[in-house]
Amino acid sequence: MSRGATGELSSGAAVFGFDPEPRTPASRALHVLTLKRGLPRADLGARERFAEAALRAVGEAGLDLGQRRGGRGGQRLHLVSVEDEPGRARSVTVWYYATAPYGKFAGPGAWSTAGRGLRLDARDSEALRLALERLRADTRQLAGAAALLGDVFTGDDLLRLHVALHGGPEGSERTFRRRIQELRDGGVLRPVRDSEVAALRLRVPRFRSPAGTGGRPPELLRYSGSGGEDEQLAALRARRAG
Repeated sequence: MSRGATGELSSGAAVFGFDPEPRTPASRALHVLTLKRGLPRADLGARERFAEAALRAVGEAGLDLGQRRGGRGGQRLHLVSVEDEPGRARSVTVWYYATAPYGKFAGPGAWSTAGRGLRLDARDSEALRLALERLRADTRQLAGAAALLGDVFTGDDLLRLHVALHGGPEGSERTFRRRIQELRDGGVLRPVRDSEVAALRLRVPRFRSPAGTGGRPPELLRYSGSGGEDEQLAALRARRAG
C-alpha cells in the first residue's frame, strides 16, 4: 500500500539512561533522552523500517545506539506500542524503548530526569508512560537491569537501580544483597577478571573504596548472559526448611 494511502507513518523511541553515581538520589537517577519538549521521533523514509526510523531519530538527537541501516536495527529496540490515530489521513506511530550509557554527548537532545516533573507533549507523555511500564517489567529480570547498568557494575548499583525503578526491593536490603550473592555464587553474575579490575577502579571512582573510609572496595560484576527464573531480583524467594 502506498504511503499516500496510509497517511503519516512515523517511529519514535524512549531511550533511558541510569546515573549510577552514589551521590545522585535514586529518585533522580533514571533519565530519558528528550528533544525540545518531546521524545525523538521521525517520519519513515522510503523503504525504511519502523525500527530503522527510530534509530535514525535517536541518532539525530545525538545518541548512537550502535546499529546501522540495513543491519539488525531492532536488536536493542523493544516494541512499546503502535499508536493509531484515525482521521482524515490515517496516522500511525510505532514506539520503542531502548537503553544507553548515561553521560555527556554531542547533539541537540538532552538527558531529562524521568520523574513527575518532566513535562512533555501529551502524545509523547503517554508513550513515555508505556515505555516506563515496559522498562520496569524488564528490569525485574537481571538481563534487563544489566542492560541499563552497562557491562560492569556492583551489587550497590543493582540495589540503587531497583530503588529508582521499583521503590526498593521486596524485603530488606540485606535480603536483596544476599540474593545478589546467590546469583554470583550460581554463576549468573560473574566477577570481573583480576587483570581488568585495577584499570576499571582507576577509571571509575565508584568502583573504589569510598573516600576516607579505608574500607574494602566493591566487587565488580558482569552478567553472564544466562537466563531463567532464578534471575528474578524482585521475587526474593522465601526459604523453607526441609
